[in-house]
Amino acid sequence: MSRKIRTLRLRLIEDQLGEVAYQITKVHFAQFQDSAAEWHPQVNVFQCPTSVRICVELAGVEQDNVEIEVYRGKVRIQGYREAPEPLHQQEAAFSTTPKPVHVIAMEIDHGRFAREVEIPPGYDYRRVTTKWENGLVWICIPRVAHA
Repeated sequence: MSRKIRTLRLRLIEDQLGEVAYQITKVHFAQFQDSAAEWHPQVNVFQCPTSVRICVELAGVEQDNVEIEVYRGKVRIQGYREAPEPLHQQEAAFSTTPKPVHVIAMEIDHGRFAREVEIPPGYDYRRVTTKWENGLVWICIPRVAHA
């Protein structure tokens, strides 16, 4: 093999390595989550005249994958969210490729989650209600009725 051909091959390899380095550095990668670690959903807690209302951000979480425990002074929300990835049906509308080739960025928390919220005394933990609305779970704990 001539020196000229070896030089051309070396330049080709350098170009390919340069392209790989460019692709790696131009993409924003969030910190990847440890698969054993729990994530903590965001909450807003409101003390209203007749109740405490907790709003939990759980977009993409199936209702069957959430457990809410209420006990004296605390509310614990726990469950599991699947990693949001394109499905074959979704991809069919955009291209002929059924699955992603590689991940460019993955910032949405997934896997096991848990969140505990402390509640002041004076609320009736036996009459808790929940409402699912647009990826938010509203938990309402009414005040204890005074006789």
